Amino acid sequence: MCDQCLYLIAKADDDDFLDGLDLTHAERALLEKLYKDGEESIADLFELQGKALDEAIQELSDELATDAAELWKVILLVQTGDYFQEKFEQAVYDAFMPLFNLAGESEAVGINTEAVWEQENKAAAQYAEKLKKMVPAMNDTSADRMIRSFKRAIEEGETPAERAVLVKEVSKQAASSEEGPFNMNRAVTVARTMSTAAANGGKLEGWKQSGLVKKKRWRAANNKRTRKDHKEANGQTVAIDEHFEVGGEKLMHPGDPAGSAKQIVKCRCTMQAVF
Repeated sequence: MCDQCLYLIAKADDDDFLDGLDLTHAERALLEKLYKDGEESIADLFELQGKALDEAIQELSDELATDAAELWKVILLVQTGDYFQEKFEQAVYDAFMPLFNLAGESEAVGINTEAVWEQENKAAAQYAEKLKKMVPAMNDTSADRMIRSFKRAIEEGETPAERAVLVKEVSKQAASSEEGPFNMNRAVTVARTMSTAAANGGKLEGWKQSGLVKKKRWRAANNKRTRKDHKEANGQTVAIDEHFEVGGEKLMHPGDPAGSAKQIVKCRCTMQAVF
């Protein structure tokens, strides 16, 4: 799909999602900037991660480069090492907790003018940890995609030398963002997933701090890409501290980090307060 097509689809998703957050013009402009900053920070880290993996793969002998078990070890060493784990966790915190706080404060004060948004509250700290726990799953996806690509390259090669060349070429292409799990489209997917989680999580906390919201109602994104499970959940209303039942899973809000990838990746649903 062309870059402009992807941009227009993403923009439509963002507009629909932001329309459900009841933001002022200034707040919306800031939120859109935070979205963009989040995408760029994740993209930068993916680029570094892809290059680090490629450097490690290029240094392997032909024998090791065609050994799937050895390739898996190299992938895990790069993906799950402390360096990238800490970098991604910090990027997630820096990029997406401001979304949580902005959405939360906007809702709390917008509903109850006497409410005071506590930015350093216990709920925010707990939510930051939930977002950070999404990082290993993100890295697992990258690792799975790379090992599948390497295995295909090994199967296609007719000689050990040819297999090694193909494996290293796959690695180089992934690192250059031509294909594989380190490209901008993947960064956008991760950023959108986390931004939905943070914005809806903040929105829910804002309702709680307002002291006036009793229930919450699921609002499915109004587009053709919305999951069947989420369309069926549209209008579902539960007490503010209870879970929604969505596709057999319990979610506190759309994008809940506790949900499976099947239910939260690129979700653009939101919620409505019920008084």
